Amino acid sequence: MGLKKRIDALASAVDDRTGIGSAVDYVANHPVHGGARYAYALGSALVFTFIVQIVTGIALASTYSPSVTDAWGSVYLIEHHMLMGSFVRGVHHWGSSAMIVLCVLHMTQVLLFGAHKKPRELNWILGIIMLLVVLGFGLTGYLLPWDQKGYWATQVATGIIGSGPLGGELQTMVQGGSDYGNATLTRFFTLHVFILPGALITLLVGHLALFYRHGVKTSPRAKPRNDVPFWPFQMFRDLVVAAIVFGVLIALALLVGVSLDAPADPASGYEARPEWYFLFLFQLLKYFEGPLAFIGTIVLPTLAVLFLLAIPFIDRKPGPAPSRSVVIPFFLMLAGAAILTLLAMRTDANSEAFQRAKAQAEAQAHEAIAMAEIGGVDASGRVTLFEAQKLYRDAGCASCHEATDVAAPALVGYGSRDRLKRFLLAPNDKEFFGGTPLDGAMDPVEVEGKDLDTLVDYLHSLSGAPGSETDAATVARGFELLTEADCVDCHNLPGASKLDKDSYDPTATGPDLDGLYGFEWTRALLRDASHPMFYGGSLSAKDLPRAMPSYLHLSDDELTLLTRWLQAGAPLMERSDEARADDAEK
Repeated sequence: MGLKKRIDALASAVDDRTGIGSAVDYVANHPVHGGARYAYALGSALVFTFIVQIVTGIALASTYSPSVTDAWGSVYLIEHHMLMGSFVRGVHHWGSSAMIVLCVLHMTQVLLFGAHKKPRELNWILGIIMLLVVLGFGLTGYLLPWDQKGYWATQVATGIIGSGPLGGELQTMVQGGSDYGNATLTRFFTLHVFILPGALITLLVGHLALFYRHGVKTSPRAKPRNDVPFWPFQMFRDLVVAAIVFGVLIALALLVGVSLDAPADPASGYEARPEWYFLFLFQLLKYFEGPLAFIGTIVLPTLAVLFLLAIPFIDRKPGPAPSRSVVIPFFLMLAGAAILTLLAMRTDANSEAFQRAKAQAEAQAHEAIAMAEIGGVDASGRVTLFEAQKLYRDAGCASCHEATDVAAPALVGYGSRDRLKRFLLAPNDKEFFGGTPLDGAMDPVEVEGKDLDTLVDYLHSLSGAPGSETDAATVARGFELLTEADCVDCHNLPGASKLDKDSYDPTATGPDLDGLYGFEWTRALLRDASHPMFYGGSLSAKDLPRAMPSYLHLSDDELTLLTRWLQAGAPLMERSDEARADDAEK
């Protein structure tokens, strides 16, 4: 038996047992009444985009973790470290917008072609329900990254739910409680990944079954053409439109991408905005405030949906053409949504306060990602360096360390060899003690050349931090240089506290050098810089009010965060004078 006969026999056997061949033959030879048209390809493009969403969604779900501790970190991992993760996430993000655009275009085409009329009423209704499900995808997908934008935009959406009848109970059910947390994220993830896809697939099967039962509906204004089989005539047009849609998604994913804001912070005052396809509702709410908010949040959207569902029953005009009684209100609704969307965009574009908040959010997003690159994400889901920098600013440290008139040492490169070397050569420079109560308290060291590098390496090794290790010869020579440079006149020598009590002078004016810039040394410095083991011996009574205050109120966890941030070199502190002045003013 030849190869072709064997293949035909196998295909026949499979078809006998599964019916796949007959189903494919039915679809391929299904007649397209009135000839193949590109207008018919919108529905196929919509199905194709949904398939893209399923494939990219599965790829993202393989790394995403739906918990408040891991969600942001897992999306960060996808975006910045997973192979093609940024591209897959970009296609998925823009695919959600493409589905909404295609839904509206397909619905418009169906209406203009009169394909909502008898006997296709149920198919139109299924299409409207599918549009609502697609919007549900967008709404539930907001929250999943657990970043600022998603967190606050979803709060706005659930707040709208809470404004309707039984709103409090519905909002609690959706959120999984009175507050946002793990239950909220789990419920949105379940809706987005399981319930909504299952609902859309079920509706789509019914929609396609009804479509094949009734066939396509040609535009009333189209010139008559002969019927043709779906394959290859209409299939070719479907593939062309699907390829265009996919090309646009790829271009948007590569050229625009999708942002990841800073991790969600319930205590922040984020200027929340929904995605573009919900902006018209956001703008609508501005015209119905206070007791009238119910009209904008519930009444008008409900009436709009009811009108769309009722279109087949309102349009009783004989003939294939749609009635003006549905076409005019339909296009007025589309125009109204478009105008409201543009108004919302223009209002935000002209709002200095919003643009300032937007720029601040973008800066925080950049900082969070950069900090995650440097220090990672801890087991509790925190970007430790980013949280530490927020704590540093909230504690008011920027008012001295980043002020335009420097009142405290700059922190950039804290603990590094280069900074330590600059400090030894010019301790009273504005970068260090200049302008502070310690100005003039220390003279520059009189060590040069190779000896200076040796001294720097030795002092740097006292921290015990990874990468600070040095050889025994450097340690021995560095210890000698401390004595030769008369450093012992102000400082206790390293190791003095571990020797007999006569070797340690508690009244030394300079800070102890044991563990210099190390974790415990830095942590104790933050707790109380005016302690005698640090700078207490260098400050007079009149200078104490101008010195760094004690932070005895900070918890151990907060001290640990700040210490890790400093030991990382106080990253991202190279800021503009304008930004420093703004922080100082705050």
